[in-house]
Amino acid sequence: MIQFVEIYKTQNDGSQAVIAVCHLADGKVVCEGEAAFIANLENKGISGNPQDCGTPKIFPRDGIKFLEGLRLAFKSGYLSASAVKEK
Repeated sequence: MIQFVEIYKTQNDGSQAVIAVCHLADGKVVCEGEAAFIANLENKGISGNPQDCGTPKIFPRDGIKFLEGLRLAFKSGYLSASAVKEK
């Protein structure tokens, strides 16, 4: 079973388009989609706790912790992420 998260961007007409799909592979997260967005995730990571600026960043190499953190990192009207799904 593959665990994955979809990241959505709100379009001008209000609809949401999937801009990236990140999945767990061999203990690390691999993302596919918009190249610039994915490069930013890989290079800058996401906050381990968006409410605490002092929390260390987490990166795709951190595996499931990163995958679960995407939903907290992207929950605005412009960018949002699904909960971890399985297929």
